[in-house]
Amino acid sequence: NLSKHYRPATYKDGLLVLNKLRTEDRDELEGMGLEPLHMPFGTIISEHSTYFHWNEEPAGVAGVVRLSPSEGQIWMLCTPVITTHPHHFARNAKRWLNEVEKDYKLLWNLADARNHVHHKLLKFLGFQAIRSIPSGPKQLPYFEIVKLCV
Repeated sequence: NLSKHYRPATYKDGLLVLNKLRTEDRDELEGMGLEPLHMPFGTIISEHSTYFHWNEEPAGVAGVVRLSPSEGQIWMLCTPVITTHPHHFARNAKRWLNEVEKDYKLLWNLADARNHVHHKLLKFLGFQAIRSIPSGPKQLPYFEIVKLCV
């Protein structure tokens, strides 16, 4: 069933996902030196802020922070639901991204090199890892991921 399993996100949705965050996603935030509680605020400050769900269970939140008229910093944080329904989640994420990317020429962010599930998803969504850069207080390896949206 490919009916939409996402909708605009609220701060409360951010809290729902935060309470069930995948360990790898929490590690990714903390590796950047961010408090996990930073994430629900992301739902407020982002464009295209979106809540993903499956059978009323929170699967993730995502959004884009506009950095310039043509560039956005895309982000997504997920719960273990994405690994119990990976194909379904990936198809919905791709459908969402197809709508979002029309508003930008370039989307990018940093992704924790340890977060293998995210790398598979990012590759499926058409992102490329262009280099590894040490980031955060512990200078852990993060991949700079980019997607040209033209």
